[in-house]
Amino acid sequence: MLHRARRNFSNLWSKGLAFPLERLHLLISNGVWSDEQSQSIWDSVYKSPYQLWEADPASGTQLQLQDVAFACPWCSDPEMRVCDLASFTQTHITKSAISVCPACAHKFDADTLSAQYLKEDLAEFGLAEDAWYTSSR
Repeated sequence: MLHRARRNFSNLWSKGLAFPLERLHLLISNGVWSDEQSQSIWDSVYKSPYQLWEADPASGTQLQLQDVAFACPWCSDPEMRVCDLASFTQTHITKSAISVCPACAHKFDADTLSAQYLKEDLAEFGLAEDAWYTSSR
């Protein structure tokens, strides 16, 4: 699934997003929870949440991770889908639990999801220009 996330977020670098440690340190030192400039850029490009948590994890509040945004390989459109975090986690931990895409209602386990992503990646690779490098030797 990492390859899918890499593809979905590959334009981070082209948008000028980076992880400047000095700036991050300054924000943390000043008790600033979020970088508004980075979040603004992120929100203009992606529909998935900028933060893992809705509140500052250092504030002592109980942390609640957000639901999982993922690209369903069975849906006909490229929109990100949001799946219940507990269900999606069980699918990947147990390798046998079933999750359901909220848009197309396709049921999948970790293996079928990974296999479908692999099939998509191979098909995309096969269509890419110069996908198969051949030597003239």
